[in-house]
Amino acid sequence: MTEPARRRARLVPLREVDPPLREAWDALAARAVEPNPYVEAGPVLAAARHLPDGAGAELLVVERAGLLELALPLLRSRGYRRVPVPTYRAWGHDDCFLETPLLDSPDPEATWASALGRLASGTTGWLSFEQLPGDGVVRSSLDAALGRGDTVVLASTERPVVHRRAEATYLDGRLSSSRRRKLGRTRRRLERQLGAEVSLVDRSGVDPQAALGRFLELEAGGWKGEAGTAVAASSARGRAFTETFVQACAAGRAQLWELRGGETVVASLCVLVRGGGAFHVKTAFDEAYSSSSPGLQLEVAVLEDFHDDPALGWIDSGAVEDSSSPSTLLYPGRRRLDAVVVPLRGRSSRLPALALRRWLQHRTRR
Repeated sequence: MTEPARRRARLVPLREVDPPLREAWDALAARAVEPNPYVEAGPVLAAARHLPDGAGAELLVVERAGLLELALPLLRSRGYRRVPVPTYRAWGHDDCFLETPLLDSPDPEATWASALGRLASGTTGWLSFEQLPGDGVVRSSLDAALGRGDTVVLASTERPVVHRRAEATYLDGRLSSSRRRKLGRTRRRLERQLGAEVSLVDRSGVDPQAALGRFLELEAGGWKGEAGTAVAASSARGRAFTETFVQACAAGRAQLWELRGGETVVASLCVLVRGGGAFHVKTAFDEAYSSSSPGLQLEVAVLEDFHDDPALGWIDSGAVEDSSSPSTLLYPGRRRLDAVVVPLRGRSSRLPALALRRWLQHRTRR
């Protein structure tokens, strides 16, 4: 009787990922039980090449019978949130808005057990996530692998999402009739300002490099540029972002939306597509036209196009719920994301995690 193949967990420096591992990583991304384009090989390796943290980042993988079952980019740190417990952090850089590991396994609990056992083999006490979904197979199998230990949730946020409907009734209950009339008036005013009809165009298939350049310029010209948080504020971040989207466009897994009148782009949205869903990554608008609500105009137009594309079943806004955000206004669904500490050494690492949670809760109540 043949023995079942054993699982092997290992850590590989991202800058040492070879072609066979890259190929296996790509294959895992295509069949993962929960799609996450942010932790696929293309975006992660682009970030590792250009961002300073990339020099120390690693890829946790679990392999069995020649197949990759789990992949998660990690970064080691001496502590976490001022607590001196050595920690593996899910590597979520500034343009990574979801940290769900890629997972595909006939026994996901056993796969997680193998991964956690590898992380616990050194001196590290915690594995941490800042944006891990509160439900789904990945989360439930992680909790099951820990047994009584369970994960320690430090904080939770809500993210606006929208799912496909049989009819295009997405604005029902979201925009009042008076708000819709106002939006129509502002669109007509915008067209008068531009001297041309406003249209929505996806530039992912037509010179995406130029479209990305326009997006970066648009974002840098607004409040994010003034605050120093625009992608182009860091040349390294700009290179990683551009490389990610050029690759995704070439593979047919991106959208680069522009709301434009003639040659003038008034709003832009960069989207990654995977697993039947659209992940909204970054949006920007020309503040010279802010009185005409170009950001909201763009979101409404993209939502209409979403319904016309049967390949897409949902949109992840990529944004924290915020009363000033168009996606908060337009998207009826919510997805919970947790900041999580995973104790790797049982009680000895769980107790300080619980103490950290109590301190954070106390600070929030003050």
